[in-house]
Amino acid sequence: MIVYNLACEHKHPFEGWFASPIDFENQRDRGLVECPVCGSKTVERQLHAPRINVGGVGGSRERASEQARQEIEVAKGADKTGEFVSSDDYKKLVSAVQTFAKNVRENTEYVGEKFADEARAMHYGDKPHRGIRGRADAQTASELRDEGIEFQSLPFPIDFPNAH
Repeated sequence: MIVYNLACEHKHPFEGWFASPIDFENQRDRGLVECPVCGSKTVERQLHAPRINVGGVGGSRERASEQARQEIEVAKGADKTGEFVSSDDYKKLVSAVQTFAKNVRENTEYVGEKFADEARAMHYGDKPHRGIRGRADAQTASELRDEGIEFQSLPFPIDFPNAH
């Protein structure tokens, strides 16, 4: 198996495992590879440092590591968008998402499948406003938006009562 670093058109980084480069391209072209954050099917491989297992200290291990560093520098230089995502940037992004998810869990009530009913009750003044989280299918979400009910879909699983 080959592990590829991938990113969608919105620069969300993620990994994919494929039997071969052709397997990746085949699955991508058939719309089978999608971003786990936003669901985009416009996905491309990203530069990644190869993992080379070699024994001992010095020699080929240091050369492989130096080559990986050089490849990253080349990628940064070739990046015309100025949006090269370094591993430090990725760590900061992961930390920010984890903090956001924790804040959502700590400051909202999980209402599960009753999300639409609770949102409507608050919108129409039948219940006091409070922070809630739960589930709604795409059709129900569309109906809520048509009614002018404001909410935000979240691209990660924080809807479970004890998710962490």
